Amino acid sequence: MASVWLYVSVSNECVKVFASYDSAIKWLSENDPEGAAVEYPVEDEQAPSIIPKRTDVQQLVSALLQAPAVLSDYIAPGPGDPASTVDELMDVLTNDDVLGAISRIEGRQRFGLVQTEHAD
Repeated sequence: MASVWLYVSVSNECVKVFASYDSAIKWLSENDPEGAAVEYPVEDEQAPSIIPKRTDVQQLVSALLQAPAVLSDYIAPGPGDPASTVDELMDVLTNDDVLGAISRIEGRQRFGLVQTEHAD
């Protein structure tokens, strides 16, 4: 089954879709070395579709609404710790409830993650 790789940056208001792991890694290395792209398998056109539960959609909307609050806590009243902010943001966006909701909505059990190595 083919996959696409998705990159989302809330702070830059940027969404990118890559056709391959290699293209995702190349772009991330050049544009956002600390960023990550998530793998989503491309569904077969004949695969049965599922109807997401309202609670699944609410879970995703809630996570996306929490993200700006996490980022604003980092900025105000003064810059906070970037590492803990990224950890908190990733916890909000990739916790078990969010990944479970995505799995049910997309009809999949697992997702892959691409991260680039970066020097500290």
